[in-house]
Amino acid sequence: MKELVIENGLLLTDMTIEFNQQSLLLNRVLVDTGSGSTVISTDLAASIGIVPEINDTIYRISGVGGSEFVYSKKVDAVTIGNMKTDIFELEIGLMNYGFDLDGIIGLDLLTKLKAVINVDELTLHYNTR
Repeated sequence: MKELVIENGLLLTDMTIEFNQQSLLLNRVLVDTGSGSTVISTDLAASIGIVPEINDTIYRISGVGGSEFVYSKKVDAVTIGNMKTDIFELEIGLMNYGFDLDGIIGLDLLTKLKAVINVDELTLHYNTR
């Protein structure tokens, strides 16, 4: 089970990314069921060697906060609390949304993890059914 916090109306948690035997803890990650995809900050991704390569496609994503250019990368693992998935494709972008975030957990990752969000208890956990 992973604890959640509500800060300025945003539901936040942390998650860990593993890539090429390196680990990155993201502390301020928005839990966003309205986002179709999971995005992490370009600067933080680069700190463990996740950088764009010549064959990567750059494309535009749009949402309530506006639009931005991203590229995608497969990481070795994503962990949130006691939930973990191996080989997961993330989007990497600048994330200039006007507030401090390390990433956004989208519906793609929540679905893959079979996550249950309990807003009353502020928990995020694996669906055991």
